[in-house]
Formats: sequence, C-alpha cells, structure tokens
Amino acid sequence: MNPVVSIDKIREYIWFTETRTTYPNAQLTPSAESETGTYHLGTYGGTAYYFCYVPDEQTTLDFTLLGHVQEQAEQYIIYADVCTLPDTFLQQHHIIFKKIPRDIARL
Repeated sequence: MNPVVSIDKIREYIWFTETRTTYPNAQLTPSAESETGTYHLGTYGGTAYYFCYVPDEQTTLDFTLLGHVQEQAEQYIIYADVCTLPDTFLQQHHIIFKKIPRDIARL
C-alpha cells in the first residue's frame, strides 16, 4: 500500500471496485476505522464489506476479528492480510476472504 494515500481513499477505492457505486461514508474524517472503531465499509446488495487494515501491522481474519462483524448480511467480503479460518467455515457462513494488497505502490 502506498503510505501517501489516506486510508479513507483506499476505503473509497475498495468500495467502488466492489460495488461500482460511490462510497457512502466518504465524508467521514479522520478515517472511518479510527473514528468508529470498525472495519465495516458498508452493506450493498446483501453483502457486507469489511476492510481490516492497520498501518504497519498484519491483520488476520480469525475468530477474534469476526467479533468486529456486527452487521447481518447474506454474504460477507472481508479484506485482511491473512486468513486462518478453515475454508469450510468460510463457506458455511458466506464469507469471502480477500488479501489486502500491501504491495500495491499506487491506486
């Protein structure tokens, strides 16, 4: 990830690439993550989107991180650095894990 790009801009980018719509929380500053204490980007079309990112730290999609999932949805797309949950658990709970692309130099 490019450290000169704000987390808010990254959240907007992820939201747009996933939903092809404008990020509904774009007006939140500082970043929605630090302001609300959540990784939740929003819910669209029955899917709840989570961007579990902490600068300079690795985030792991595990049972502890799932404690941050408060929204009821038909499906969940969760971005994190690594996932330690079994594939069968992910499938049973309609969770799609996406690796955070920390090696992207620019958006």
